Amino acid sequence: MKNLRNLIKALMFTAILLMTFSVFAQTKDSIDVSIFTVGYNFTVNTTDREGNAVVDSLHTILMVGANVTKTMGYYTHKYKISNEKSRSNYEEYQFENMTHVPTIFVSSCDKNMEVYEDVPARHYSYTEPAELTWTLLEDTLTISTYLCRKAQATYGGRTWNAYYTEEIPSTAGPWKLNGLPGLIVKAEDADGIFCFEMFELSQQNCAITKTVDALTIKTKRNNLINMRNNLFLDRRYVNNPLYYYTKTEGDRAGYAVYGSLAENRNSDGTFSGSKLTHQINGIAVPKKDKLHHYQPLELQ
Repeated sequence: MKNLRNLIKALMFTAILLMTFSVFAQTKDSIDVSIFTVGYNFTVNTTDREGNAVVDSLHTILMVGANVTKTMGYYTHKYKISNEKSRSNYEEYQFENMTHVPTIFVSSCDKNMEVYEDVPARHYSYTEPAELTWTLLEDTLTISTYLCRKAQATYGGRTWNAYYTEEIPSTAGPWKLNGLPGLIVKAEDADGIFCFEMFELSQQNCAITKTVDALTIKTKRNNLINMRNNLFLDRRYVNNPLYYYTKTEGDRAGYAVYGSLAENRNSDGTFSGSKLTHQINGIAVPKKDKLHHYQPLELQ
């Protein structure tokens, strides 16, 4: 770990970075090159349809470049960027798609954040200021051998407690959390619903790319949040994730169902439509039998 820390520091301040960037500058849609990547375990405390407490868990990845950072689903990164198409992780890859993990770019040049997110049945994007207003606290905590300091900020209607380490000289962090004088290693909301915690840190030099779907609709942040929360917080959603679907919308957006009959038969041999995977405009809809109550990261 110590050697990796020293290497990251060196790469941040030497010509090695420029040499690395030149290698990847010609990559299609490349806007920067990662110096290192961070994997975060993201957990959500929620309930199932019967009201039983459950924990949803997935991974996200943070790519840290000289001028841009990018966060996205961990296995989406492996499939689309690293091209590591391991069948053993295919279910996690699908889960990221069905939970609509956003892709977020933060620019250190203009201090803006670009967010790309799918809300059935459309692809959306919006821009907002990247920097949060943090209160630095005196609390410390050792996480994965890193001495971390605590900071607190309010964003999207939630209070976040973050632990950052100055041993890794980066202002980046998971999801939209950034702007501290060191990498954010762990962050959790004050209500104890969400938690991001680093499980992997590695030197990984690969192109940070930005490919925008031609059908992506530009919108405003508050419009997307209202749309997303109104859709997923509706009482009908957990029992029928396609409650909002109409034939007109399906014809217009391109409705599709995939999954073999063998995979979707119940133990008694009957066919189970609830286990099918649905897509609207290429956006996966969660399977009913795995759906839990939605917990919004942003309340407002």
